Amino acid sequence: MDYRLESGTPVELGLRLVASAEIHTALDNARQLPEAHAVHELRKHCKKLRALLRLVYRDKNLRYKLENNRYRNIAQRLSASRDLVSVRAALLSLAPPAHFEKMHRLLQQMLNAEPEQGSFQRVEELLTQAQADIHKWPPQNIHWEDIASAYSRDYRRARKAWMATRYGDNAHKLHQLRKRVKSHWYHSRLLGGRYPQSIEIRCEPLGQLAQILGDWRDLFLLRSLAITTSKSLGKELIRLLEMTDWQKERLRREIDARCRALFSHKTFSERKASV
Repeated sequence: MDYRLESGTPVELGLRLVASAEIHTALDNARQLPEAHAVHELRKHCKKLRALLRLVYRDKNLRYKLENNRYRNIAQRLSASRDLVSVRAALLSLAPPAHFEKMHRLLQQMLNAEPEQGSFQRVEELLTQAQADIHKWPPQNIHWEDIASAYSRDYRRARKAWMATRYGDNAHKLHQLRKRVKSHWYHSRLLGGRYPQSIEIRCEPLGQLAQILGDWRDLFLLRSLAITTSKSLGKELIRLLEMTDWQKERLRREIDARCRALFSHKTFSERKASV
């Protein structure tokens, strides 16, 4: 099933169908995919499920806290090795392996030192329990108007996160922006079928922005690791720092331009939705 709420399906049923499909696919991925690929897919499913929850509940709701913590914990069990894989991909985006042999060797050593994912069995147990608890949410009597209101609220949160990054190059604020953009992207995918003229057209540019923000973060992590392990890198260090700084600055300008196009208005409305 697509990550999408169908316009002709009652909202409550549609939300449960989407959540159930995500968990079912996540379980299949955990059991069948190669480990590195499974980690990536499982983390993605957890993010999509948490975005679905934010479309239904307010942050202080007890059911939201329980379910959100469940999927956050699953993702955190898989985060360490995934970050290293992303950092290595960022390094390859700068130059072929021969340009940074020491850094590549260091990253491979760190990946080899990661413990085997014995936690996969626990992840499967948590997902199986999550599947059994789907009937406990969402709340009854939820309507499209409630979902549309939550979407507008999420837009404002994403816009606020962007405004917070406009001055300076604060990595924490940019990471928060990335999370808000991804959440807004997932919500747009969910509601695109219901609102094709105002929301569906946002999906592609939001997905592109989320990817660029992820690329910026990976370069930031790469740069931080290079500084931390500088004694092991020798002459590679200066060249690596110069290239990461140049690439980060280029991505930063692109992030600002795309955010201006997507979040130029204080509130979301169908009339102002085109990008």
